[in-house]
Amino acid sequence: MRKFLYSALALAAVATPAQAMANASAWSSYAAVLGQYIAPDDDRAATDVDYGGGVGFLIGAMFERDGGLGFEINVDLDTFETGSATATDFYRYGFGLDATYSFGNREALTPFVMVGLGGGFNDVLPDDDDGLTATGRIGVGLVTAPLFRDFPVKVRAQALYGYDDVGEGYWEPELGIGVEMPLWTAPPPPLPPAKPQVQVVEVPTGLLDDDDDGVINDKDRCPRTPPGTRVNGDGCELQEILELKGVTFELDATRLRPDAQSLLDWAVKLLRRYPDMQVEVAGHTDSLGSNDYNQALSEARAQTVVDYFVETGVRASQIQARGYGETQPIAPNDTPTGRERNRRVELRVLN
Repeated sequence: MRKFLYSALALAAVATPAQAMANASAWSSYAAVLGQYIAPDDDRAATDVDYGGGVGFLIGAMFERDGGLGFEINVDLDTFETGSATATDFYRYGFGLDATYSFGNREALTPFVMVGLGGGFNDVLPDDDDGLTATGRIGVGLVTAPLFRDFPVKVRAQALYGYDDVGEGYWEPELGIGVEMPLWTAPPPPLPPAKPQVQVVEVPTGLLDDDDDGVINDKDRCPRTPPGTRVNGDGCELQEILELKGVTFELDATRLRPDAQSLLDWAVKLLRRYPDMQVEVAGHTDSLGSNDYNQALSEARAQTVVDYFVETGVRASQIQARGYGETQPIAPNDTPTGRERNRRVELRVLN
């Protein structure tokens, strides 16, 4: 029995500091002073011992701030009262190492258990020293929360069952009560850097488009068009017939004037914006020449515009050419200015 107790206590004592070294960054430590009462073993009491008592000092630590395993190093100064005027009291000076397990962080009411071993010097008579003997103990305890807000003293109580290898060996209950104070607590690990908060700041740019029609507010002449409405460059709803003003042809020719190509680029952007829109390119002429000639000329002019659209990226399936000859004038044909206006091209929306 004695060998088993020593082996168990030795294992706990060796494992405790090793675990402490591995968790040093999470330590919290404390110190305590306790008054102790010892109920003597029957064999010790047979030598006229009434009771024992003394004072204990300890320094302890927990490996984790929230509780769990820890250890305590203790020193005890005990006296066994004989109750006799002629007999000399017994004295014992002990030391030890306990493994502990705390069920809390010792900042609130925290129970704990402990087991440990150590040694003691027993003085039975002034000139009779039994030398160093082995000791061991096992027990439970309780630590309160701090009693005062600005002074972290706590009450500690414990009940132990101790063994002293002096003589034939004594097993003795022991009660202790006193105060405990924290010494040092490892600072918590630093928090990971906070992710920077992204704050969206709306900066006026002059490019807002409240009705989402593709035309910015500053240039939108129809600022409240319904969603999905096809609009022209002014932000207004597209008409069924769009006259390409400025897109004219030289007299009796299908070649576009140089300035007409830049004007057609606007129509290219429009067709790309609405790829589902089907359009007809309608060609027109003035009244000079025969009807058949003017019809063929208007068809050729319409096809010239279609070819330009396709070359600049518009899908061929989206557009078709049709000539109307001189049948749909928009100005009198009896003046050069009127005839120039009639030599025109229009976009007609088909869907």
